Amino acid sequence: MPTDEIRKILDCIGRRVNYQYPGDERSQHGILKDRFVFESPYGGDVPYWDVIDLIEFEGEKEPQCIRIGYYRKPKQKLNWGSQTTITETVSGWKGLLVKAAREKKWFRDLLEDVMSELNKNDAT
Repeated sequence: MPTDEIRKILDCIGRRVNYQYPGDERSQHGILKDRFVFESPYGGDVPYWDVIDLIEFEGEKEPQCIRIGYYRKPKQKLNWGSQTTITETVSGWKGLLVKAAREKKWFRDLLEDVMSELNKNDAT
């Protein structure tokens, strides 16, 4: 059963997202199409929820992008905590993950462990 915080975080699906850049760089506007929420096991004094967002930027060559960010709840107020995020096209994420896995064994080990868990769950 989702908590009140998770419900509130998921309620943002369908809303507009805005990216403002410094100087005269053009801003971007998209729609939050879907979101995954993970209650972080971080364990500090302030609770965190990590999110993986699917954002669609209409009119772009690759309109679907994935953003990773987080929420935190200090003093009983739920806040978007990501002052900066990483947002890449789906193919950009693939390139990033493949290159990192090729160059860094610890990262490849993580991805292989993830795939092993997925395959184990698919078998049941």
